[in-house]
Amino acid sequence: MPKQLDETIGDNDQWLSRLPQATRDFVRAHMRLRSFADRALVYAVGDQADGLYQVVSGRVRLMAYPAAGRQLLTLVVRPKDWFGELSVIDGGPRPHDAVCQGKVSLWHLPLREIVAFSRDHPEIYGHVALIACEHQRAALSFIGAVLAKSSRARLAGMILGMASFGEAFDHPVLQITQEDLAGRVGVSRQHLGTLLSELKINGDIETSYGCIHVLNQQALADMAS
Repeated sequence: MPKQLDETIGDNDQWLSRLPQATRDFVRAHMRLRSFADRALVYAVGDQADGLYQVVSGRVRLMAYPAAGRQLLTLVVRPKDWFGELSVIDGGPRPHDAVCQGKVSLWHLPLREIVAFSRDHPEIYGHVALIACEHQRAALSFIGAVLAKSSRARLAGMILGMASFGEAFDHPVLQITQEDLAGRVGVSRQHLGTLLSELKINGDIETSYGCIHVLNQQALADMAS
């Protein structure tokens, strides 16, 4: 790996900094930089594990499908965040889609390298499991925070968390049906329509067929908090 890339891996990275030196050196030596376009799939539900990822730039949405026609945003990973750990640990298929939000750069640690390293260092799986623990704690905290918020705050946070920039617009856009959005926010479609109308009147969003256009990100952020 080029020296200039190697020096950037793990900067201010709490997980990597806690690893034993041999494991940290292994990770640094085998990470590969990959780039993805907006809305590209890093991997899809059911794919076989191909390794561990860390976000360098952009954001990646982890989307699950608990029922036919329904989507569930399980996590949004941002720069310095790791993801893809579950299938690395248990060898099972990917449990969600990893969808890029905007242009994304990722460090990729291939599974074959992890498996080879684990023959002499089986404890690496325990270290990877710590990422899963961190995600579980974050998910529980998120669920608690969401349940305590008003429907208006949940909607604002959902729009901000899922909207992304596309080539056709100079502002974030969320492509979703109102039925799906209502299900995620936990309100009826009628109530969602009322909430969206209020945001439109305030000039915070605009809507078109299957899309919500974010015009005032700060206003939505204030509502979500």
